[in-house]
Amino acid sequence: MPDFAISFDHMKAKSKNIIRENLHFTTLLAADEMMFTYENLPDSIEEKFLEDYLNISGSAGIVKDGSGYLVCPYPSRAGAPDINQYGDGMQLLGATMNGKTLNGTIGKDAAIIYNNTARGRQWDIMTDAEALADIDKSASINVIFSRFAPLFTAPNDTVRKAMKQVIDNIIDGNTDIVVSENVLDALGAGDNGVNLVEVTRPEKIQYIQYLSHYYDDIMRRHFSRRGLSIRTGTKAAQQSVDEINGMDSVSWYLPLNKLKARQDGFKVFNKIFGENVIVKFSDVWQQEYGAYKLRLLKQDAAAEAAAEDPEGSAEE
Repeated sequence: MPDFAISFDHMKAKSKNIIRENLHFTTLLAADEMMFTYENLPDSIEEKFLEDYLNISGSAGIVKDGSGYLVCPYPSRAGAPDINQYGDGMQLLGATMNGKTLNGTIGKDAAIIYNNTARGRQWDIMTDAEALADIDKSASINVIFSRFAPLFTAPNDTVRKAMKQVIDNIIDGNTDIVVSENVLDALGAGDNGVNLVEVTRPEKIQYIQYLSHYYDDIMRRHFSRRGLSIRTGTKAAQQSVDEINGMDSVSWYLPLNKLKARQDGFKVFNKIFGENVIVKFSDVWQQEYGAYKLRLLKQDAAAEAAAEDPEGSAEE
């Protein structure tokens, strides 16, 4: 029974960690699923699963049969001796989630769409989800330990039960407590008395603010790689306003690269199958990208003005 109890507690703890990771993984994946929008996508290709395959497996294979298009994750490029000059096999091999086999010649009757030009899956969704889950776990532990009082040591079971009743009454808000003589005697000094054992540091609850800022930093880092800026209204004691504003910078290399990989893949797809699929940024990303380009234009204009009239810009 003790072994089973330990094993069960371990399973519960592990399941909580899995739940935390799944929560953040689902949230981050859902955001990436919203980065692009497709026009003229055939009915047999579902955008949601296409984006799942691209982000999770790094690629998606597509062939066509009598019922429509078949799409699979993790397509492989086989086909020796049918290998191009770069070492890529030109034979697509894969299987749908319900076991249908995909095969064909890439560029003739089969196409592969990649998540990015490096042909890699979106690993940071997994690693950032794991980091966020660890922060949540740390925060939960801090909260739990902040509720702990020092442990009492009792000389016998009678005193232990009496002290537990006293503590329960205090927690319940009952100030009308009758203390037994056993407890009164035990409260005296000496080996037979009730003593305290310090095993926790309740004051560490203050560290949750740093965990919260670390959480925000990971989220900010994650979405700044995607061209989006996340701002928070608080700052850590050691942070200056300039440092906070410096975190607003974003990078568009990843979303632009992912867009290019999808457009390149569907360019081949359209040519093979006579379709007209168009891939572009969704509204949120398109608006942010427009604002990003406008900021760059303003910066360039300000730099040119400063170069033409350095004295005037210095006076400003």
